[in-house]
Amino acid sequence: MVPVIFEGKRFQDVILLLLAIALFASPWVLGFADNEMAKWDAGVVAVILAYMAAASLSETRQWEEWVTLVLGAWLIAAPWVLRFITDIPATRVHWGIGALTIIVSLWAEWTYRHPPRLSAH
Repeated sequence: MVPVIFEGKRFQDVILLLLAIALFASPWVLGFADNEMAKWDAGVVAVILAYMAAASLSETRQWEEWVTLVLGAWLIAAPWVLRFITDIPATRVHWGIGALTIIVSLWAEWTYRHPPRLSAH
């Protein structure tokens, strides 16, 4: 039997929650905590992403995928918009977690629109 966490799109929500935790910890783990703009952006986006993932774990709504998709796009754009593009660790974390967030959000949207068919056994 498959654990409940892997049914439906819950697996994607768990991944998003783990990405949020990694993003939140990244300024201290990767050494860009002295870059206030990058640190604050990582923290704020991580909290919103974690909230969206946790909320989606309890009740699935389609708009949540679009919000997380926008958060992923923001993470990719943030180094330019907030002008910390020269901080390589901060930029790479934002780009990497942003790209993964977009991929997982699109995967969750696909799962939402194309639920697995149950066998007639």
